[in-house]
Amino acid sequence: MNRRMPRPEDVSRHHIDSTVIDFLEGKKDADWTEVSLITLHPREEIRIVLKGNLERYQTIHDARIRELLARLKFQGVFLAANRSNR
Repeated sequence: MNRRMPRPEDVSRHHIDSTVIDFLEGKKDADWTEVSLITLHPREEIRIVLKGNLERYQTIHDARIRELLARLKFQGVFLAANRSNR
C-alpha cells in the first residue's frame, strides 16, 4: 500500500476554508471565527486561503466576508485585494 498522507498545509488550508464558510453561512459567530483562525493558523496561510477564495466567499455572503476581513486586518492579516470588483 502506497498511501500518502496529506500535506500539513493542505489540511490547514482546508480547515481555514471550512471555518470561513461556517461563518459566512451563519453557523459560527465572528468572535469564534476570528479566534479560531488566528490561534490555529499562521497569518500567511490565512492570507493565501482568503485571497484564493475571495470571489467565492463574496458570492456566499459579501457583507459577512467584509466584516471578517476588517476583523482580521486588526490581527495583522492584510489582503492586497480585499475589495469586491463590483
